[in-house]
Amino acid sequence: MKKTAHIIYPFDLKKKINPWSIGNNLFYTLKDKYDVKTYTWTSLEKIYPKRNDILIGHCHTNPLTIFRRSVANKNWYKKILVQPFNGDIKQMSHLYDLIPLCDDFIAICGNYWIKYLNNSIFKVWKKKITQVDLGLDPKQYPFIKKKFNEPGKRKFLYVGNDYSYNNFAKNVDYLKLISEKIGISNFGTIGNKKVGQIYHHGWTDFTKKKNLKLVAKYDFLIHTSSYDANPSTVLEAISWGLIPILTKQCGYEGFNYKTYIPLNDISVVEKKLKYLQYLDEKKLIKIQNKNIKILKKKYNWLNFRKTIRRVINSKKNNFNIKYTKKKIKHFENNRKRSPNHYLRYKILFSIIKTNAKILLSKII
Repeated sequence: MKKTAHIIYPFDLKKKINPWSIGNNLFYTLKDKYDVKTYTWTSLEKIYPKRNDILIGHCHTNPLTIFRRSVANKNWYKKILVQPFNGDIKQMSHLYDLIPLCDDFIAICGNYWIKYLNNSIFKVWKKKITQVDLGLDPKQYPFIKKKFNEPGKRKFLYVGNDYSYNNFAKNVDYLKLISEKIGISNFGTIGNKKVGQIYHHGWTDFTKKKNLKLVAKYDFLIHTSSYDANPSTVLEAISWGLIPILTKQCGYEGFNYKTYIPLNDISVVEKKLKYLQYLDEKKLIKIQNKNIKILKKKYNWLNFRKTIRRVINSKKNNFNIKYTKKKIKHFENNRKRSPNHYLRYKILFSIIKTNAKILLSKII
């Protein structure tokens, strides 16, 4: 008789984009050896597992949500946290009391943030953490950038959202400053928020060909995040053929060094963007091709699934995390200050909305 894996992550096999693609790949990883049940991370349900079941997935900041309510049960064989990680104390503090209760924390992030652990307050989590790269299926994001714009007329695109429950350190004020320095007419944004005077395309469905034609008019994707685990838009842009220009705080490593920009030095950014603006197209194509090779080799769902399986099949991690009173106070203070705090209106509303739907579905 199969044991059950209880997955708490957005899940819908019809949706091929993140965060559903993460939840879907957790399902594909586990379905052969386990009966699988999926749950919404904002649900107020409580799971009562059978002996040796597995709990795996994403927790919410609210203490009454499903992962947090279920994690303490003694019947679990393994309790594995899987979610994005970066070095922002405000974004990550809510995990401090949960990670000691879990056997493993599979952190979706780039190597940049794993290296950051050693000199941060999160160092105490290190023996619980396994890093995993985000994956992408290139078939869902077809190559469209077959020709770059003329030197001096090349364009920069920002794609992102500022949902409070997601990453809120996108640092778009820096992007605004960069656009003003380089020339606002060379920039565009896609997402749920306008950035300064940059032309805003609004919310865009990338499954439609007309919108991909819009994306193809741009040459570079630009991200200026100060704390970002691994923005999926970077991988999407590479698959399309755009060249990403990133701060290292986006988490990604290994791409061409000339396409990385510093976090707080606008003069260096100006020089780099002007250099790329006038770079020979053959060299741009070379960067483009190398990025696609890295994407296919490293950032794929097969690698993601292998890491998940390795953690599940490994021996139980009995490392005991202990905090000083000073660290606990620091974590608590930042948890309360976070835009992700569970009592903030938008976060609280998302809980009410989800559970109202669950309740109505059971009544109907």
